[in-house]
Amino acid sequence: MNEIMHDRVKKIAQIISEVSHLDETDMFILLTLLKDSKTTNAELAKIMNFKDGNSVAYHTRTMQKEGIIDRYTIIPEWKRIGLATEFIILAEAENEEQLLEIEKRHIIMADEYSSKQGDIVVTQTISGCVILQDVYHCFGDKTMAVIIGRATSDQDAAVYCKNYIVGRYPDIKVSLLINKYRTIREFFIDKHAIEKLKEFFKIENKGDVLKELHALPL
Repeated sequence: MNEIMHDRVKKIAQIISEVSHLDETDMFILLTLLKDSKTTNAELAKIMNFKDGNSVAYHTRTMQKEGIIDRYTIIPEWKRIGLATEFIILAEAENEEQLLEIEKRHIIMADEYSSKQGDIVVTQTISGCVILQDVYHCFGDKTMAVIIGRATSDQDAAVYCKNYIVGRYPDIKVSLLINKYRTIREFFIDKHAIEKLKEFFKIENKGDVLKELHALPL
C-alpha cells in the first residue's frame, strides 16, 4: 500500500476504534493484515514509525491471544480454479420453530460430517460439485437460513438448491440467487469490479456523493 492508502486506512481505523474494543493502533494493524496478511511486522513497523517489528509482533500476539485474530488465510480466485458460480440460497421458514428444527438437523449433519469427512462441506453433483462457504441462521423481519457457496456451474448450483436442499427440507421456501459480480469483497471495495461497472454503465466521476451520504440522517 502507498502512503495515501496508509492515511486512508488510519482514518478508517480511527473511526472504527472509537466504537469498538480496539484502540487505533490495533485496528490499523488488523485492517492492514485483513487487506494483505503477508504484510510483515517489519513493513508494518516502518509504516507506523515503530522502532522495529517487535512492537508490531506484540500487538498481533495480543490480538491472537484475545481471539481477535482468529487465523491467517488466503482468498482464492475461484473462477480460475473451476468453481465459477457463486450463489446464495435463501431458505425461508414459516415460523421460528420450523427454522430451529432445521438448524438442529443442520448442526447434527455438520457435526457428523466434520468428524468423518472433514471441515469443508463438498457435495458432488452429476457434472461437478458444490462447496459451502457460509451458512447463516437469521432471525429478524423474516426467519430464514442463508447459504453461500461455490459451484462448478449455474446448473450445479440449481441442482443443489432445487434437489438437495428442497429434498432435505421439503417444507421450506427456497430462492436461488446467482452472483454475477460484487462491488465489495471481504470488507474492501473491489476496484477492478468498480472500473468494469463504471465502463459498462458509462459513469464519469461527477459530483460529490460522499457529501450527500454524510448529509443523510441515521
